[in-house]
Amino acid sequence: MYTSKDSFIQEYEREGQLTLNCLKELTDESLQQAVTENDRTLGEIAWHITQSAGGFASLTGETFEGARFTPDSAPDSAEEIADIYEKTYKSVLDSYQQTLTDANLLDEADMFGTKMPKGALLQAANLHQVHHRGQMTVLMRQADLHVPSIYGPSRDDK
Repeated sequence: MYTSKDSFIQEYEREGQLTLNCLKELTDESLQQAVTENDRTLGEIAWHITQSAGGFASLTGETFEGARFTPDSAPDSAEEIADIYEKTYKSVLDSYQQTLTDANLLDEADMFGTKMPKGALLQAANLHQVHHRGQMTVLMRQADLHVPSIYGPSRDDK
């Protein structure tokens, strides 16, 4: 759980940029890549991450421009998904920078019916993004796309 605004902001900026780096590697054709027909496609995962950037911010009461948790279908364009993610991520970051304090990270927030400190919900938001980005990189590899360096060099960047 985050107890410091600065530690959260630093991690949110880093994780958001790493996700954006992956999204910018996607192609329109790659959006249909899936492990099986029963699993989410790369495009569906990318869109879920995009909606989640704003969705989690909505749960903490942030005011921002961009995507949110909605039943909207994913755009057909990889570039559009990356653009919407970037717009949402930057707007949410700006909101967090303006509203978060060390003290209000302890305020109670509701994550789909579970009460928790805002700092815990924000940690869940970052971990959620990391989890789905990991799924994306596997599908990116299967789609023969460049996988950018994340926590160290990928074989594509050596």
